[in-house]
Amino acid sequence: MGEKNTIQSVSLEFIRTIQDFSQYLSHQKRLGNTNFTLSKQGLERLNALGKQRKKQIGFSCQGPENAALFFVDSEGSFFKGEAGGLLVKILHAMKLTPDSVFICNASDAGAIHNRIKKHPPKVLIALGQGASQLLLNISSPEEPFRGKFHLFHGVPVMPTLHPSVLLQQPGLKRRVWEDMQEVMKRAGLSP
Repeated sequence: MGEKNTIQSVSLEFIRTIQDFSQYLSHQKRLGNTNFTLSKQGLERLNALGKQRKKQIGFSCQGPENAALFFVDSEGSFFKGEAGGLLVKILHAMKLTPDSVFICNASDAGAIHNRIKKHPPKVLIALGQGASQLLLNISSPEEPFRGKFHLFHGVPVMPTLHPSVLLQQPGLKRRVWEDMQEVMKRAGLSP
């Protein structure tokens, strides 16, 4: 964790860690790995924590619903702060503006599905692990899925790193730019 982390981002990371741990324990039990114990109450608390967080966030979005590109933001910060500023720079490099794309938080796959049923975008971009896990219905880290197209209700999804990760590890910017070049090709945008 760096000095740039806010209480909110640390809290989100803690909640994600608890959710991941809960999923891991459930998976291990399904596999029959029972060499460890977790009380029923402890497992219920872990599962309830993740559900409470999802309810608190709600679904928020901005931008034109008929946009060709639909971003799903793991952190829900959209174009705010340093990460948001970097996202704006990425869009400018793609010859786009924040007003030309649709963006939402990664809190509700059903709400995202309802939006794309009304106005299917050419490509969904999953910014960060939370968005990738939500859209691809996976619990593992996003890295094996990053940089390759997948489908969410028939719409191509490009999982990529969140701009906040790029702020912490600038050497990863090239990977995201390569992902965005693939997005531009798929969406028919000139690079």
